[in-house]
Amino acid sequence: MLKTELRADLRQRRAAIRDDERSGLNRRLIRHISASSLWQEARHVGLYLAFNREADITALLEQSDDKNLYLPAISGKLMQFQPVTSQMQMETLSYGLQQPVFIPGASQPDIDLYLMPLLGFDGNGNRLGMGGGYYDRYFAEHHAGIRAGIAYACQQVQQLPTDPWDVTLQHIFTEQGHHEF
Repeated sequence: MLKTELRADLRQRRAAIRDDERSGLNRRLIRHISASSLWQEARHVGLYLAFNREADITALLEQSDDKNLYLPAISGKLMQFQPVTSQMQMETLSYGLQQPVFIPGASQPDIDLYLMPLLGFDGNGNRLGMGGGYYDRYFAEHHAGIRAGIAYACQQVQQLPTDPWDVTLQHIFTEQGHHEF
């Protein structure tokens, strides 16, 4: 199956989760993340704000007094991570994604753990994103940090098609638990 066909199928799977069920799945997912040694040992964590029915881990922003948190911002084909602060300026992009205002030339932090959204994943650590390639390009330049995907179990497929530039996951968190690749 082509990536475009898979994306459509996986969007449907994710959208089929009822809202009342989704909130319970998100709570279980957050419990697995916060109980993991990855989360407990990380001091600098890249998160994301859920968009388009992605697994919502926003509650982790409230559970992290001992951590420095960062959110991604995109502009054109570029992505950067910015520290979460009370002064952080947010914007909503034309298609509804909320993000920090992109700051051209901002230096990038040394992040220990990246928690990344995705549309699909397989048992080999392959990740299928929304198709913009932002994380792939970011990790081509910033190699440090553990890459963990965040998804619902229904987003797992047997095998994803891959391209040479696709960045793989080292871990996946779903409402069913944590898996290391």
